[in-house]
Amino acid sequence: MGDHIDGLSIAFPATSGYLTVSRLNAAAVGAAAGFDVDEIDDFRLAVNEAVSWLVADADAGGTVELVMHAADGRVRLDGFRRTPSLPERDSDDLIEAILGATVDEFELKGRANGERRVHLGKRCAAKNGG
Repeated sequence: MGDHIDGLSIAFPATSGYLTVSRLNAAAVGAAAGFDVDEIDDFRLAVNEAVSWLVADADAGGTVELVMHAADGRVRLDGFRRTPSLPERDSDDLIEAILGATVDEFELKGRANGERRVHLGKRCAAKNGG
């Protein structure tokens, strides 16, 4: 495709009203990586689920920060939310099932120290012989 994004960083209040922002940026990063329409849709869905997991417990406040990278037919997202009043959060079976079906790697960490982290990685099938 010719587009190359070394990194894209966004930050927004930890509320579900900003999910659209994360999905739009995910689509742009996926397109820059050379993903086809289905791969872009999968990555957008994965980002939506991961960010939904981050923003749960909105009354705890805080900010979500996402960093997305696209290069050589791969995308990566690392996100986090920190706030002192953020409760620990266990993984969610439905979200994990969706992530398992839409990306090649993922991790959700809901730590007791007021921090949540997510990691997603996806490869373009066309660039990896798929």
